Parts: sequence; structure tokens; C-alpha cells
Amino acid sequence: METLNDFNGLNELNELDDLRQQINALKEKVDKQGRLNEDLVKKAIQSKMRNLHTSLLWYCIICGLFVPFIIWDFITSGFSWPFIIFTILIFAASFTAEYFINRMNIKHMTDDLLETARKLLQMKKNRKKQLAVGYCACAIWTPWYMYEIYKTMASQIEPQFISAFLACIIFAIIIGCGIGLAIGLTFYRRMQRTNDEMISQINDLTREQ
Repeated sequence: METLNDFNGLNELNELDDLRQQINALKEKVDKQGRLNEDLVKKAIQSKMRNLHTSLLWYCIICGLFVPFIIWDFITSGFSWPFIIFTILIFAASFTAEYFINRMNIKHMTDDLLETARKLLQMKKNRKKQLAVGYCACAIWTPWYMYEIYKTMASQIEPQFISAFLACIIFAIIIGCGIGLAIGLTFYRRMQRTNDEMISQINDLTREQ
């Protein structure tokens, strides 16, 4: 009878040991899967930021190539120096803002995910402020540009055609501003959407942890 009891007790111990091993193996698998998911999320976040930086780099390169031609055209057209200097300051402020708003060390941005999420949120807020300041600057620059064109071209046009000339200027500037606004807003929304995606991924990952 004692032998039977000992045998049953040994079986129970073996079953408990097998169950413990299965639980440990399952826990190890879950931990490994969790680390794998975390690594994948971190790589995805870094990839999105890298793409964002690449887009900004191309934006600055393209705009930077056109700026000298624009300034040279203003100078040769006889535009006033205050207007030319104001235009240069707008471009310089825009490039500087883009750099300081979007700078982030891609290599170390996932070392502290909560801090990264905070920086990404601040980046979104700063970008909104930049857009508002840009609108204000354009509200000053556009009518000033129209005046510069009128001032330099009015003396070369017959008086009876002045009204038609002004109408053409206004129409052309409205079309140009509309195209520029559409491109700028598309680029702005794309950057904001990228920020939202990164913040959402970080929130999901930290919530799981």
C-alpha cells in the first residue's frame, strides 16, 4: 500500500514538474515574442523618422535651388531692397524652423519611448505654430509683391491697360498662391500624419508593457 502511495506521489511530482516546464517554456515564448514585437515597432518608428528627414532634405534642396534664382529675378526686375531682404528672411526663417522643429537623433530616439513620444507631440505643436507664422508672413508678402510688380511695370504700360494689367497680376498671384498652398498643406499633413503614426505605435507598445 505504501509502495502504491509512493508511486502515486512520484507521478504527481512528475506531472507538476512537466507542468512547470510547460509554463516556463510558454512564458519564455511570450517574452521572446514581446521583445520581437518591441524591436519591430522601434525599427518602424525609426524608419518613419528617417523617411521624414529624407523628405525634408529634398524639400530644402529643391527650395534652396530656386531661392537664388528668385532673388536674382527680384534684383534685376528693380524690386525694392526692403522687399528683397524681407523675402530672404522668410526663406531663411523657414529653413531654420524646419531644422529645429524636426531634428531628432534617429539612432537613439527609441532609447526612451515616453520621451520620444513627448518630443514628437511637441514637434506637432511647433509645426502648427510654424504654419500660423507662415500664413502671417504670406499675408504681408503677397500684397507687397503685387505692389512691387505694379511699381516696376506700370511705367511701361499704357494707362488704358493698367486695370487689365492689375487684374492679370491678381489672377496670376491667386493661382500661384493656391498651388503653393495646396503643395504646402499636403506636405504639412503628411508630416503630421507620420508623427501621429509614430506616437500611436509608441502608445500601443507602452500600453502592452
